[in-house]
Amino acid sequence: MAGKDMNRIGRLVAQQRPGHSLDRAFYTDTEIFERDLERAVFPFWQFVGHASRIPEAGDFFLTEIAGESIIVTRDREQQIHALANVCRHRGSRICLDAEGHSNTLVCPYHAWTYASDGQLIAARETGPQFDKSQFGLRTFPVQAIEGLVFINLSQQPEPFDQVVQDGTAYLKPHGLNSAKIAARQAWQVRANWKLVMENFRECYHCPPAHPEYCSVMSHGLNDQSLGDRLTAADADYVSRWHQQNRDNGRLAGMETRRGSHNHICGRYPIRDGFLTQSEGGSPVAPLMGEFDAYDGGLTTLSIYPLHYTSACCDHATLFRFTPQEPQLTEVELTWLVDRSAVAGRDYDVDTLTWMWRLTTEQDKRIVDDNQAGVNSRFYQPGPYAPEEPDVQTFIDWYLRRVG
Repeated sequence: MAGKDMNRIGRLVAQQRPGHSLDRAFYTDTEIFERDLERAVFPFWQFVGHASRIPEAGDFFLTEIAGESIIVTRDREQQIHALANVCRHRGSRICLDAEGHSNTLVCPYHAWTYASDGQLIAARETGPQFDKSQFGLRTFPVQAIEGLVFINLSQQPEPFDQVVQDGTAYLKPHGLNSAKIAARQAWQVRANWKLVMENFRECYHCPPAHPEYCSVMSHGLNDQSLGDRLTAADADYVSRWHQQNRDNGRLAGMETRRGSHNHICGRYPIRDGFLTQSEGGSPVAPLMGEFDAYDGGLTTLSIYPLHYTSACCDHATLFRFTPQEPQLTEVELTWLVDRSAVAGRDYDVDTLTWMWRLTTEQDKRIVDDNQAGVNSRFYQPGPYAPEEPDVQTFIDWYLRRVG
């Protein structure tokens, strides 16, 4: 990036008014979007999918981050790899199908052939002096948290070991390693990725925008910023629930880790009388992992800047937020159930996905409109409400990264 552009961005960061939404350029500008990728996205670990998408050696699927196509594969040793979908011959895309199975990856242009780990194993008519070992596909680091696959596209990845350790501790009882995908759905949100994440990190908008979500999640129970709204009965229920879970040897409460890779782990009650995140709170699938009874709890893992997991006793929802363009963000949800569960018998997909599917559709409309308003020449940054502390924390983190 040219020096004058970097100086301009630095000035915009310095001029940002504390406690207010960002200047319009941060949500619209192409150069700032590139700076975002360089400093606030690529150095961090990106969730790309659940390991059950590639159960067998030779299985693969494609994922895209800001126009970069990545092949996620499983090799004969059951190791997962992330490879740039760019042939080392003349740069053609290799895999054109979104997912599939192949023992080798063959470029359709000149038939250079790669193994599942990215090594070049055949290159037609290149001569005896050609060293295939020097022309493998670009590879990226891979780490997993209980079946959740993360990759990193940076030359200098931010440390992830603490996130893996904490995430494993909270998610392991849910048996996500032995889960299967019940449903996946993606939405193309016509907005900058920061507007998408700001929206997701506050529930100030929930009462007017999300009636279905509010019918399940009592906001005094799951949003610490609204703790003073708890009724005496709610507070008593929360206290009893936490104590009962600790007595049963389970984690309870929230843990926030600040650092290069901010993350928040939590386990807390959904709502008094609700066994899971469903319409009315009734079970929607068989119990998962170590659970032998529905305890009405919810486990969450929020990883800066672009991932969130929500796990009940009978299903889990995985969130993937992916910046694609300055005003385009893909939001993908994956719903997991126990591997032995049978669709139509043990669970109904529409019932299982009800809450987060409707909520995400509503959020898409909200954030599309938010971006349209920000694009106006009349837009001016406004103050964050007291009930939006997580948004302010996120924006402070973002400005430190890009500034």
